[in-house]
Amino acid sequence: MLKDRKMAHIGLATNHVVEDVAWYQNILGFQKIGEFKTPAGEKVFFLKGNGFVYEIYQPSIPVSKEQAGKIDHIALESADIEADYKECVEQGCCITTNGIEQISTFWERGIRYFKIKSPTGEEIEFCQIM
Repeated sequence: MLKDRKMAHIGLATNHVVEDVAWYQNILGFQKIGEFKTPAGEKVFFLKGNGFVYEIYQPSIPVSKEQAGKIDHIALESADIEADYKECVEQGCCITTNGIEQISTFWERGIRYFKIKSPTGEEIEFCQIM
């Protein structure tokens, strides 16, 4: 069942990731808990503060001024990514990723995730740290 999941993180896309990360650290006191690169070489930072974890990243294709720094997705923790994916498919959810995707360079052993789109267009990510 997909209900009662803990929040994993809030994803923010930006065109100035280093400067934005510094702002969250210097102004709000967030602490960097992870710094990674995607297979495409994009910088990704995970910051924790005020009970939240933010994933702040800079895509290789710049985001529009209207979208930069806005919430890109909300991620929920998954203990069984395969079962969650199966349930979303069975429920008829709009999957916005290429199935279950994996980034082996995140955290110690990688991460597996997929995203669905809500009726209002918001993306919800289910992620399982391996």
